[in-house]
Order: sequence, then structure tokens, then C-alpha cells
Amino acid sequence: MRLKIIFASLLSLALALSLSSCKGDEGPIGPAGPTGPTGSIGETGPAGEGVQNCKDCHGSNQLITAKLFQWENSIHATGGHYERNQASCAICHTSQGFLEVVGTGATSAGADVENPLPQNCYTCHMIHQTYTDADWALTTQDPVTFWVKGETADIGKGNLCINCHQARIPSPEVPEPGVDGMASVTSSRFGPHHGAQGMMFTGSAGYEVPGDESYTNGVHTNLVQNACITCHMAEVDGGRASGGHTFRVASAEGELNTNGCIQCHTDAGELETLVENTQAEIEGLLLQLGTRLNELGILRDDLELANASSSAPLELTNVQLGALWNYQYVREDKSLGVHNGKYARALLKNSLAALN
Repeated sequence: MRLKIIFASLLSLALALSLSSCKGDEGPIGPAGPTGPTGSIGETGPAGEGVQNCKDCHGSNQLITAKLFQWENSIHATGGHYERNQASCAICHTSQGFLEVVGTGATSAGADVENPLPQNCYTCHMIHQTYTDADWALTTQDPVTFWVKGETADIGKGNLCINCHQARIPSPEVPEPGVDGMASVTSSRFGPHHGAQGMMFTGSAGYEVPGDESYTNGVHTNLVQNACITCHMAEVDGGRASGGHTFRVASAEGELNTNGCIQCHTDAGELETLVENTQAEIEGLLLQLGTRLNELGILRDDLELANASSSAPLELTNVQLGALWNYQYVREDKSLGVHNGKYARALLKNSLAALN
């Protein structure tokens, strides 16, 4: 009897275990429970790079806003030059292309620039490189070797500007004075391509044909420290009419900003007279040379473009080619002698004499 009871108990236990190991199909997931209590706040992470210095520039003094306000009235901002974003043009027509070639020393970008930008804060300053006041430093102040004739100029902070404000290499190249020869011009746009200012200021890359006028520089070349910066970025006038980051020496109405001049030219009236007389003289010489080139069939009637094309090239002597170069060089400088009146005068007068 006792054995039967033990056997029955073991049988019941085995049956219970076998039933407990069986599992049917799972039912649907029940609704989510209520949100648990918020955990404790974790430790503060390390400060991001440079953020502790943001207020040095992005403070309440509105300094950057003022600079942008001026820049918006500059040709760099409004001229639309950034539209020329092809690799060969982008080096000066876009911010990205300029920064690339400043680093590589090339005369062309590696490729066309996508999403091109005009010259802006990042073009000229080391923005967000160190997150300190050092970010206001210029992207380059190295001396510049001009593409035409290979002369090197060092004008301090103005070196930044003349990386682009220099002539492009023309075809055919500018001949050497005193060397006889002929050249074929196949483009109406023969000349320095708008960028002659840096060369004119330093008295470089003209066709220095012998003549009565000596090829010397005006006082600006040696006396104006940092060159372009001193005059074109003088204390701003009229909110943003000229000076500062407008890079304008005169307002749109033609009013001269003398803030960069008065250290040397203390009499404002005499200064304005000097500028007017210098520009009138150079403008007159340009008209004389342009008229003579037109009479020779070298320059079109508009006195701007060469009378040449790929289908009707101009065959010129070296003297004629050099005179055409000098004309376009002085014309494209656009200062009418203010940058370097002595050098401009010599180029024009000696070219006229050589043609006659």
C-alpha cells in the first residue's frame, strides 16, 4: 500500500513537470506601461572647440555687422564676378578658387568651382582657424610675383590684393623693348584683363619703349605703407559710402574719401585739385594714344577693343603691339594716374612718340 502511494506521488509529479514545460502560442503584446521617473542629470561634457571665445567676435558691439554692412556696398559683393567659376577664371572670380591657388601657387584652380561665392570674410581672413583674435589675420601677405614679366612686388598687406589685381598673361606676350619683330593678335580683348592696378602701383610690366620720359615711380609707390589697404580701406565715410570694407576711395556720387590721404596731403582743397589735374592729364594722353591706334587700324572706333579677331587677325610690329598693351594697361588701371602718375605718363607719352 505504501509503495502504491509513493508511486502515485511520483507519477503526479512527473505529469506536473511535463505539463509545465509545454508552451502554447504567444498572445499579442500588451499596452506599454507608464513612463518611468526622469533619471538624474549626467555630468557636463567638455566644451566644444573655440566656443569659449565666440563672444570675442560675436559679441554685442556689432563689429561684424558693421563690416558686413560696408562690404555689401563693395564691388566684390555686388559685381557678379563670381559667375565666372570656370577653373581658369575662378582663381580671382570666386572666394574658393582664390583660397585654393593661394595655397598651391597655381595659375588655375584644379576644377570648376561649384556653388561659387564672391570675395567675402573667409577670402581675406583666417576665419575660425584658431577661434582667437588671430582669426582676423590675412590669408596671405607673401610677396607676389606677377604673371606678366615675372617681377616680384612686396607692398605689405596690399600683397593680398595684388594676387588678383594684376594682369593676366596676354597672347601674344608683351614684347621686350628694342627687339624687332612681328606679332599676330587674334582677340579683340588683347590686354591685361581689368587687373592692372597692382602692377601700375609698383611700376611693373609695361612696354618700356625708350623715349624722352624716364620710367620712374611716383611717391605713392614707396611712401604709402600697405598700399591698397591704406587708401581703399581708410576710415569709413558716410556710413558705407566709401572706405572700410567698401574698398571704395570715392562714393557712388564721386565724393572723394580723403581719410587715407590727409596724413600726407594736409590741405583737402589742394588734394582735390591735384587729383583732378593728374586724372585730366592722363585721360588726355589716353585719348591721344587711343586715337592714334585707331588711325592705324589697331583699335576700334570705341577706343576700347582691339580691331582683331581669330578670322581677321592683326599683324603688328613689336612697337605697335607694345603701344597697344600700354594703352590698355593704363586704361584698365582705372585710376587715371592716381596709383602711379609718373609711370603711366611715361608709358603713354613714349608710346605716342614711338608710333609717330
